Amino acid sequence: MSTRNEPLLVAPDWGTDALAVVDLTAPEGPEVRFTTVGSNPRAVAVSADGTRAYVVNHDDETLSVVDLTAREHPVLPPVPAGNGPCAVVAGLVDDRICVASVDGKVEVFDKEGRGGQALTVGTGPCALAAAPGGGARRVCVISETDARVSVVDVSRAGAPSVSASVSVPGVTRAVAVAPGGQFAYVASRGEGTADGRVTVLDLDADGAAVGDPVPVGAEPRALALGPTGDRLCVANYGSASVSVATVDVDSGRVGTPDTVPAGAHPVAVAFTPDGAVIHVVGQTSGILTAVRADTLDHTAVPLGGVPAGVVFGPDGRHSYVTDQATGRLTVVRAAPHTSACVPAGEGSKPVDVAVSPDGTWAYAADSASDKVAVLDLGDLAPLAPVPLGATHQPWGVAVAPDLGFACATSPDSSCLLVLTPAQGSELTGNGDVTVTPVRLASGARPHGVAVTPDSRYAVTADSGTATVSFVDPKGGTHTIDAEVVGCQQPTGAAVSKDGRTLYVSDFASTPEGTRGGQIAMLQRTERGEWQQQGVIDAATGHLSGPHELALSPDELRLYVANYQDGTVSVLKRDAVGAEWGHEMTVTKPSTPMKWPNGLALSPDGMTLYVSNNTNGRGTVEVFGVSATSAGHQRSIEIVINPDSQRAVNVGLALSPDGHYLYAVDAERWKPGTGPLGTVYGIQLTAEGDQMETVATVPQAHTDRPGALVCRDDRTLYVVNQGSKETPGPREACLAVITLDASRLGVERTESRPLDKDDLPYAAAISDDGTLCVANFTSRTVSVFGSKVTPVPVGEPGASQPWDVAVTDDGAYAYVTDRTADSLRCVRLSDHQVTSLDVGRDPMGVACAPDGLSAYVANHGDNSISVIGPDDASPGMPKVIDTWRHPQIIKPESVSVSAEGAWLFVTTENSGELLMLDARTGTPRFTVPAGERLTGSAPGPQSARHLVYLADEAGAAVSVVDTTTLTPLDTTTPLGLDVRQAVGVPTTD
Repeated sequence: MSTRNEPLLVAPDWGTDALAVVDLTAPEGPEVRFTTVGSNPRAVAVSADGTRAYVVNHDDETLSVVDLTAREHPVLPPVPAGNGPCAVVAGLVDDRICVASVDGKVEVFDKEGRGGQALTVGTGPCALAAAPGGGARRVCVISETDARVSVVDVSRAGAPSVSASVSVPGVTRAVAVAPGGQFAYVASRGEGTADGRVTVLDLDADGAAVGDPVPVGAEPRALALGPTGDRLCVANYGSASVSVATVDVDSGRVGTPDTVPAGAHPVAVAFTPDGAVIHVVGQTSGILTAVRADTLDHTAVPLGGVPAGVVFGPDGRHSYVTDQATGRLTVVRAAPHTSACVPAGEGSKPVDVAVSPDGTWAYAADSASDKVAVLDLGDLAPLAPVPLGATHQPWGVAVAPDLGFACATSPDSSCLLVLTPAQGSELTGNGDVTVTPVRLASGARPHGVAVTPDSRYAVTADSGTATVSFVDPKGGTHTIDAEVVGCQQPTGAAVSKDGRTLYVSDFASTPEGTRGGQIAMLQRTERGEWQQQGVIDAATGHLSGPHELALSPDELRLYVANYQDGTVSVLKRDAVGAEWGHEMTVTKPSTPMKWPNGLALSPDGMTLYVSNNTNGRGTVEVFGVSATSAGHQRSIEIVINPDSQRAVNVGLALSPDGHYLYAVDAERWKPGTGPLGTVYGIQLTAEGDQMETVATVPQAHTDRPGALVCRDDRTLYVVNQGSKETPGPREACLAVITLDASRLGVERTESRPLDKDDLPYAAAISDDGTLCVANFTSRTVSVFGSKVTPVPVGEPGASQPWDVAVTDDGAYAYVTDRTADSLRCVRLSDHQVTSLDVGRDPMGVACAPDGLSAYVANHGDNSISVIGPDDASPGMPKVIDTWRHPQIIKPESVSVSAEGAWLFVTTENSGELLMLDARTGTPRFTVPAGERLTGSAPGPQSARHLVYLADEAGAAVSVVDTTTLTPLDTTTPLGLDVRQAVGVPTTD
């Protein structure tokens, strides 16, 4: 079963007179072979080269030497070993071993158990200890009966001698010798009390005490030193705790211990081979406690039974606990491990992976094909891949939190591929998807991609154009719900220049000639959500059935067309964000205005245009509006309506340069049920007061238009209501009219559908081209933004955006810039860019689940930059730390566990996952997980502790279970009464 290089454990079974030899080749499925030894085997030790095990048999007073190199583990002829042998230590100088007997003697043998040399050391020796690693020249002998520690010199062949004997009142069997053999650490009970202490003895100075005894917990039962001797751990049986202290390896002095709670009655402790973790078992509680040696963070798991001993396997990834009650060995997984590999397809090269919000499926970007691999994470099996099209080879991939879409970047085609489910459905691992290529700027070459927390945008890092692109997978269209708008009958709208504040007028069934209606004020949050910030009521605003609105350039004046009393209310505030109040009312002298509907304001804010309907004449009344008054200047004719009793409801829009005024009339005064509607225009700087026809049905796609806005000096958006009447109902639409060079003629037109069941009534547009349409029937506002918005973050050629991550609060997109050695921080609310200097060649970036915090993998200088909030500038990020460690070599990608405790790092051309403590940057685990890892995606459920890794060279996605403490369900029978287990060193 075993060879000299197989990892082994050995454990004596008091009940069956056997030695259990445990093969750990399969660390989670150990195999056991039993070898018969003498009667009542009490202790075991192993030679430094791992070829021999030594068992002392208390009842038949023998030493059994077991050959661990042979498959059957034969036992050499028994060796007499004194009266009641009870302890053994091996790995001494020249491969000698030492046995202690209850009759007060120790006996030294050679490696094969020959040539015993006995030596009297005191009354009832019960424990032995020597320096680890082989070649120890001294043995510490503990005698509880006479409370002494004897130091036996075994350096001279055939002539062991007692070099020192030290009184240690209350001494226990808990003893350890430091590497190198100079210092011994002995635990004892205090005189007349259960309080414990540790005495340090300098073996080079005849056992002289080093400093005063160090206080620990009550009734210390076990003691262990870390593998380098720089830490000490004591199991305090009487106080359900362990004491952990640092040790000065040069002086042997012990620092002030820290107390860590453990399960009741801890009886055994063990360090991992690297000294990073301590495992402690509680005898009566059945609890194993894992303690980080540096931070003292601790985790407890129940094992059950009566644990008696604990030992780590050679790689430190598993510990093994002996159970005295059941005689079984429990395997405890003590480190993350690769639990599965899911094939991504033959010949594939997965370079990035994205996991669904529920953790049941994943997408992997296959850079060797034109497909996205789809993986079932429940069955750990591949599903049918999603073809993207022959020209699109994916690089980055992301899934929207609301499952409304997923996306993949294609650098070679400069496209973002948007994957959407059937309308009204959510993405699933095996559902049908539609792939829509969204073309970015020419030469954009996007690599990294992320989705904002509200699922509104995909954000790409465009390595070729030094930009970050915000892509709206819904084509830029969103709806502000009626509950947020809060209007009964939305009839007008105005929006701030930055598009973040929206005003919606509410007609509210106001009777003619009376006060009524309101203005709802909406604000867009940092996360892109709209919230109502309050209303301007009829009394405050002197409102009477408000319709169209106009906002002054400084946004300190708001003009409101009062449809029901023929006036315009002018509202004023002292500063943006301050309360609105009524400043004045605009009226037309001599002949009052009737049913004013449309408003437009000149770019300088000094001229106001108001639509009017008097005696069948559709006109625009022009007013000069100064700081304190309004004066009528002239009237502009629009249209003659032969029926004076029917309103000419005209919407108005002014070109951004203020030179052209446009009006749109739904022509409801005309007979007929077909499409009607005309756009008029006038050059304000030319002579004349008569508007001329610019566009009409059918070429203009106008159909009962309700409002229009100017997108720019050559583009008009006309909002058409269509008809809900039968026969021949027509759907609402948006006509986009591109003007010719005269700006009073049409170059081309197109029609875009609006909600077929709604009645779009008014419109407003922000400086960035976002169109807001107030819907009368549904009482909502439709928002039409840009599908792709590129944001420059550097200069082409001097900037190479590579990866992108969005903060959990939706405030920033962080973009690594490999050429500029910067992290570009793009504020989502206004696209303001702040640059932070990080390390050389930053590649990967990942956000922690706590706002501004993030981590940047600096490939060029082997470091991790830590991003956090700038206390001096609230809401702004800054570099707060830089982590360097010999294990951080050419990091390429980073990700953060769902609970924020772990930072996962992949490095260049490596198949190992590096796990860092996300608080300190300390590498904790290195997990073999593939051939060449290029990206990682933590599972969204923190309770499952999984991370998924794109293995480019292995054509698979690896699944790593990051659990650091898990008892496995399987146990291995070792015997009837097993208390101690010892690891066996492997040999070359």
